[in-house]
Amino acid sequence: MKRDIGWIINVFLLASLLLYGYYCLFTPHGMSYVYRNWDGPGYLIVAKTLYNVDLINKINPFPFLAATHYAFQFPGYPLVIRLFSFIGWNESMIFSSQLFALLFSIALYILVKEVIPKANALVVAILSIFYTPRWFIVSHVGSTEPQMMFFITLFMILFHRKKYFWAGLAMGLAQLTKPQGIVFFIGIGLYYLYQMTIARNISLIRSIKEIAPFLFIPLALVSVFTAYYFQYGNFWLFLSNGAFPTMQLPPLKVLVATSIMGFPLGFWTGWLEFVIYNYVLYLGGIVLLFEKKLHFFGVIALIYFCSVLTFVQADMARFILPIMPFVYLGYAELLSQKAVYRTLFLSLPMVFLFAVGYINYNLAPL
Repeated sequence: MKRDIGWIINVFLLASLLLYGYYCLFTPHGMSYVYRNWDGPGYLIVAKTLYNVDLINKINPFPFLAATHYAFQFPGYPLVIRLFSFIGWNESMIFSSQLFALLFSIALYILVKEVIPKANALVVAILSIFYTPRWFIVSHVGSTEPQMMFFITLFMILFHRKKYFWAGLAMGLAQLTKPQGIVFFIGIGLYYLYQMTIARNISLIRSIKEIAPFLFIPLALVSVFTAYYFQYGNFWLFLSNGAFPTMQLPPLKVLVATSIMGFPLGFWTGWLEFVIYNYVLYLGGIVLLFEKKLHFFGVIALIYFCSVLTFVQADMARFILPIMPFVYLGYAELLSQKAVYRTLFLSLPMVFLFAVGYINYNLAPL
């Protein structure tokens, strides 16, 4: 195992060296484009101010964003940035993303090795450094996804080991990182409800014992809202702020949308085809979880997937990332086949070029 983890670390560092080396050595703007990528600058504001309205108004570089906007940025990731800020704010932001991205791939290796022993866990973990291409981008700029996905994968490992308290704590930390953590709590609750009432495979007492630690998830959400009460004076700020403007009924409305968040699509409705590819890719992994009789993981991933179907959002590939660990687990044996992983490794130049193009475009106006 130590040798495999060494390989994961080396490949991860090489990938980062290539991407950052390109910006440092071959572009006039250096790392500034990486630092300026959304939503990194927003998390930096929170890390520097801890939601203090007066401080936000003093240093906020975005006049079009009110101080209350930063309630969308949950505190988990900014607190880690603040912890390592002695190396520089921008540097700490990238270091934090990279640290948790690496930990995610290592955790995924352990998860696959324990749950799907027939799969090549090393190959799956190395592929997780690069795929999906949108993940490769967010893991190399300022973003909260690496931290959340590490905690989700850690939760999966601990649940599989029947360490329910620590699994619940891991999900509580995931909730501190992104608002979507509460959706996982709903999925966990529905799974146990089904097992008690329909399948009748588990007793009420056992269900309560196993599900109780997952109360860390709503408790974490309440703690964030309490912090908002003390800093903004409004416990319900996140919800009253229009927390989910991209969630609209009926599901799949994005496929017939003529505008996204007020911006007309016009000719560019053609890109919606890639939304379908994302849906199919993730749904396939979820179906495979059920085929492998990993029903607990399958239910949680399916509930989150169904919530994503209501999103009217251009960046669907990012919003669906929190269930990527589940999907990797579903596809683990398929990804272990030589024809599949060789094809994906040969496609890596496309991933790097896409990352550069996206990073150069997705810039905050600083």
